[in-house]
Amino acid sequence: MSAEIDSSFDPDALPEGALPDNQTTAPSATKARRKKKKKLTAHRAAYLVHSFIGLKLSLLFTIVLATGTIAVINEELDWLIYDEMRVTPQAERLNEGELMDRLDAAFPNAGISFLTTANQRPHMAAMAQVSSPEGGFQKVWIDPYTGEITGQTDFLTVGTFFSILHTRLYMPVIGRALVNVFGVLCLIGLISGLISYRRFWREFFTLPRWNAKPRIFLGDLHKFLGLWSLWFVLIMGVTGTWWFYHNPLVFYKVAPQVLPTRFIEPQLTHQDLDKLGSGIPNKLSSAEIIRSVKTHDPDFTIGVLRPPEHNGQAYRVMGTKGEILTSAMDSSYYVHPYTGEIIGDRLVEDITALQRFDYAMVPLHYGTWGNEGASDLAVKLVWFIFGLGMTVLSVSGMIIYYQRTRSATNKLLPEQPTKRFFKKSWFIFRPWGGPMSGFKYLNWAFITVTCIGISIAFTLQREGASGSGFRYAEQQVGEWTISLNATAGLLEKDLPPIRPGRQTNMNVFIHGGNPKAIKFMHVKARKPRTMRAPGAVVHGQLGNQHSNTIMPKTIKDNAKLWVTIEDWYGNFYQASWPLMPDGKQTIDLRLNNQPTTAEASTTIEIKETL
Repeated sequence: MSAEIDSSFDPDALPEGALPDNQTTAPSATKARRKKKKKLTAHRAAYLVHSFIGLKLSLLFTIVLATGTIAVINEELDWLIYDEMRVTPQAERLNEGELMDRLDAAFPNAGISFLTTANQRPHMAAMAQVSSPEGGFQKVWIDPYTGEITGQTDFLTVGTFFSILHTRLYMPVIGRALVNVFGVLCLIGLISGLISYRRFWREFFTLPRWNAKPRIFLGDLHKFLGLWSLWFVLIMGVTGTWWFYHNPLVFYKVAPQVLPTRFIEPQLTHQDLDKLGSGIPNKLSSAEIIRSVKTHDPDFTIGVLRPPEHNGQAYRVMGTKGEILTSAMDSSYYVHPYTGEIIGDRLVEDITALQRFDYAMVPLHYGTWGNEGASDLAVKLVWFIFGLGMTVLSVSGMIIYYQRTRSATNKLLPEQPTKRFFKKSWFIFRPWGGPMSGFKYLNWAFITVTCIGISIAFTLQREGASGSGFRYAEQQVGEWTISLNATAGLLEKDLPPIRPGRQTNMNVFIHGGNPKAIKFMHVKARKPRTMRAPGAVVHGQLGNQHSNTIMPKTIKDNAKLWVTIEDWYGNFYQASWPLMPDGKQTIDLRLNNQPTTAEASTTIEIKETL
């Protein structure tokens, strides 16, 4: 067996002039042996590819694997940590919409973005994401059996923190695409590993030699875990590669879209809204919305409630009918928020086979296809164990490399302590040689950006989008007092917010007046020529209202930012601010630590007109 281990060793990985720790052959014999091994065979090529994948991005690879393992059990982990999430099952659950109505009553001055019902988790509280008046985000937990609010937690719970770290590494723009790259690497590493490991099918029941030297034991363990994880690595590779195809390839128009055209959600037309008559209409309660859905489809298990973000949007009720390899929110009904009429749907039972394949990626990747109860926990535990095995594979591969080269590297170091220290440091920081060579800088750079992103995420949790970017001071628009805050994006809030031709997040704050009296609000980076095209619509719940505004390709010195409000009586109101900072109406908050009181107020003070 020792000969077999040595046969997988690549002497070219050693520092120049060094010998492996178990080799005593004369230099001339070693050179002759190296010349023979330089012949590129399929076995050797696969070994080089496998080693390259496992070593060059080993730090990032390990982070992605470890956080993915934790993300599998993120709900269970949070359930153990936070008392607010635990409830005692009872005979009947309340109407899911009633839970939302109770939360609306408890938080009248904050916006509830969505409610997850936990219908498939009998011991777990329902959860709503709330935008706080201060601009941050929190999770509010409510007992689905009694309607009692059990408490609040930060948005970034322990489980959520690791889930986001796994899916996007807290990196703006490229985070998700970078993580998807590792799905492709998993698939390549699987294929190259099987080719480089000769007659691997004979070794499934060959246990690691526990009493051997650490290097031999780790080598055995690496092969043993790799063989028994083949099916799991294949799933991770296929799902990750599928997502890589869509982001970045399809996303950046490098590859064609293979899925059907993006689904356009049903909306309320102007005619629909005109039928409501003149004056501020009353929306149905969430309980009435849910009763309408259950009457229409009694077999529909409700997973998520998502209220409209503006008056032209339908109330979206997401759920499932128990289809295999789908999530609890892959089917949707769209409900008229004023009449309760079902105006559209998007059901798993109606989609194509390729779309079903796409939907299956998430439950396969995260092991959530057990759906509920003991089967759900059992599947997740299997995924967790094999995810842990993949993490050990990544770490053990790195350790094996270091142990194989440690003795040889030490022989190249001078005996004098100072020279030895600097020589050893040079081996660490030089841009060639070693397991990662120049890729070490890429690993460190990405990890640094990830740490910065994590810091921004915690700030965002406390403050939302306020406190950075450009602030447009309070101004009267009709009966409402409005201010705005421009940011490049949530995780990019400290970047220049106004860039020619780029999209900007315009966060809108209502300081005075009745928000319900606003039919539509629009933002545009130039004066609207007509009220038919007043700009990007402002959407989102109170505390998180914003528009995605495209900046002109050329920004003039006198450029203005315009807000247009239409009320329910057909009246239009407009106001404008200098688009770029002028130190008075428009303030660059990134440069001003102590703005004036009128400019600094970022708290949403919704009046009692609610």
